[in-house]
Amino acid sequence: MDYSRLISRIAADKDSKMLGKIIRVEDLIGKTVKKYKPFVLILVRKSFKKDIIVPIEAEMLLKVEGSYAWFNITKKEFDEEVKRLREIKTERDIYPGDVGVSRTRSGPVVDYLNLGHSRKERKR
Repeated sequence: MDYSRLISRIAADKDSKMLGKIIRVEDLIGKTVKKYKPFVLILVRKSFKKDIIVPIEAEMLLKVEGSYAWFNITKKEFDEEVKRLREIKTERDIYPGDVGVSRTRSGPVVDYLNLGHSRKERKR
């Protein structure tokens, strides 16, 4: 099936609740079977929060009418996926990128608790 016609449509769950706008269709590795499958990338905008892109399998598509596309997912499941992706993004943003190893004259010194390096400020 040609999923490229879904771009710029509004994604809705099976109870007709709006999820977000479809911005892209890409082939990504599946969760259970490690083969490339088409995924629909949905842009979720919340007030006072950063925008996030949530991938949903294109096979979950139920129907397309007008400017809407319905998927076989509930709003609760979708919100859990959004929350999981937001946590991952926040964790990646605050990770300082070093392991706390510094060199001295006598050899490497390991700071396991990373007390000697300042962390990035949390972005909110």
